[in-house]
Amino acid sequence: MFKKLTIFSLLTVLALSLTACAPVEGGESYDEFAQCLTDEGMTLYGAFWCGHCADQKKLFGTAMDYIDYVECDPRGDDGQPDLCLEEGIEGYPTWKNTDGRSWVGAQSLETLGEITGCPVPSTEEATTE
Repeated sequence: MFKKLTIFSLLTVLALSLTACAPVEGGESYDEFAQCLTDEGMTLYGAFWCGHCADQKKLFGTAMDYIDYVECDPRGDDGQPDLCLEEGIEGYPTWKNTDGRSWVGAQSLETLGEITGCPVPSTEEATTE
């Protein structure tokens, strides 16, 4: 009897865990927000070794696929240090808009939304899957 109860309890916990991680249907996603940032001309410049860059990327999760990202360290994947120099990138991370304005340091999603006019999904609505 104890063995059956333990198995039932484990299965219940697993089912609840999977339900909690399921994407919200009908809600906005960070994918849409990230794509909007790119559509509005925002580019993220960073370096693979930069902790603040990692934190910035973590905010987007898999939606980073939709962010226009430039690796500034030549040792990083697809490093483009010449482009970073040409764009005047002096610190990481740096967000830069096509109009030439830039924001140095990790930015909140709300700040990026204010800069671009892109609607920021609420955490209840957004998924990064």
